Amino acid sequence: MAKAAALPGQRPSVRNLLGWFFLTVMVGGLCFVAAIVTLVGLPYYLTSVDLRPEHALDPIYRSGGIVGLLLGIVGTALMVVLLLYSVRKWLPFLSFMGSSQFWMRFHLVAGLLGPLYIVLHGSLKMPTGFIGIGFWCMVLVALSGFFGRYLFGYFPATAHGMRLDLETEQKKLADLRARLVADTREARADQVAEAVRLAQNVTFEPRSLGELIVLDADVRRRADLIRIMLHRANLPPATRKKAEKTLVSQLVARRNMAGFDVARRLLRYWNLLHQPLALAMYLISAIHILNAIVFGGALQTLFGGI
Repeated sequence: MAKAAALPGQRPSVRNLLGWFFLTVMVGGLCFVAAIVTLVGLPYYLTSVDLRPEHALDPIYRSGGIVGLLLGIVGTALMVVLLLYSVRKWLPFLSFMGSSQFWMRFHLVAGLLGPLYIVLHGSLKMPTGFIGIGFWCMVLVALSGFFGRYLFGYFPATAHGMRLDLETEQKKLADLRARLVADTREARADQVAEAVRLAQNVTFEPRSLGELIVLDADVRRRADLIRIMLHRANLPPATRKKAEKTLVSQLVARRNMAGFDVARRLLRYWNLLHQPLALAMYLISAIHILNAIVFGGALQTLFGGI
């Protein structure tokens, strides 16, 4: 459970709204193009690999055809631009490019759509040899990227920062209690007290990935129960939403504190896997592109022999 793009009570800036609009349009457009290409080329993709050279769509849908090359270019571009997240993280003065939360989501989207276009570029065939190594590096990079994002969700800030977050949520909880007493005379106090207990009574400290997953499942269960308890408490809608946001935020802060140490340890091992795989993927991709340009006639296909 990562932090939202905007903190509770804050309105997202115009720049953030434009960023989300761009991301939504990009994802929608790329998914639409991939769907059209797949639907049109479905007869070709369903044809046996041995018979594809005789298919009418082979000249344009094979990896060296115009459609195949364009798909490869888009996929490669997505895999390259996802590096902007690292550039944004390494160079703080580039903050004008957008928030780190936005670029993390852009990084994940590009890391998902890029391999999709690469697979379409390969005509849905399982690559072999040197290119096969690069393909599986790409798959492992994509999968490990989502796992890394899961681990990063435990420490969006430093441990000290998370303690400050917890203190802030506790102050919000004190204000919430005062509001509940003042505004909800007819509310069921036992249900509210149970919801507060569920948000505060997080004592489990995970020591492994399996226990980290157990903690997440318990937190999701507690969040659902908090919503149920507050609904049963007969609170006014506005007060219930405020109470739900406050209690779930405190629950998430406690979850982050509980899982911080094991997530940090797992992230060290994750870096040992993710970064070398990414370097190997980019190196193999560069060699493959150079080979396609020099020996594969990619430029002649793209520019019609010009």
